[in-house]
Amino acid sequence: MRISLFLLGLTRQNIRPNKIPMAKKTKPEDDTLLNVGEAYTKTEKFVDENRSSLTYGIGGVAALIVAVLAYQSFITAPAEAQAEESSWKAESYFEMDSVDLAAYGDGFAAGLEEVMNDNSGTAAGARASYRMGIVHRDAGAFEDAIAAFEQADVNDDVIATLALGNIGDCQVEMEDYDAAKSAFDKAISGASSSLAEAVLAPMYLYKAALVEIELGNNAAAKSHLDRIVSNYPKSQQKNGATALAASIASN
Repeated sequence: MRISLFLLGLTRQNIRPNKIPMAKKTKPEDDTLLNVGEAYTKTEKFVDENRSSLTYGIGGVAALIVAVLAYQSFITAPAEAQAEESSWKAESYFEMDSVDLAAYGDGFAAGLEEVMNDNSGTAAGARASYRMGIVHRDAGAFEDAIAAFEQADVNDDVIATLALGNIGDCQVEMEDYDAAKSAFDKAISGASSSLAEAVLAPMYLYKAALVEIELGNNAAAKSHLDRIVSNYPKSQQKNGATALAASIASN
């Protein structure tokens, strides 16, 4: 019995559950907080050291925004409104095919030429320039027409492309084929990204092909014609392009 008690006491005193080592706690969040704190301190330091520059920079941007808004409100908007008021009668005459009244006015209201010259940089002025170009073109005043079309800086990809194409037409009439080639190439590029691509692109590709033939560049002409056949098979120019390309290939 003593032995049992002794063993029991020994067991109770010496046989104990092994201690499970505790994992060492790491605090990555402490490092993160430390890094953020350091960055914040650096930012504060930068701001303190560059306070004047930052203040002037922000003030400069604000002043620029105010200046732009003021320009739009007090200069651009009134100019646009004035141009629209000046042009409406001339545009009405133009739509009625009253060419002389449209171009030069009726003695009371301004004509397209006056609107074009007095309202440069406005939407109405750009429209007047385009229409005045058509007036000069139809009258055979090709140099004046080109000058007017070049002023037609309209915010419309279709009209802008038509202006380039009209410049090419005028230069063909003046037998300046190199200049016409350049104008038609630009018109093709503009047409390819316009809403009226299906109509304008094949038209100017065909005109460009005719100019290339005139310049003796049959390979370039055939390239334009083949592009019409491949890319615009439903266009009005498709059949003519097919026939002309075949005639070039046979020569």
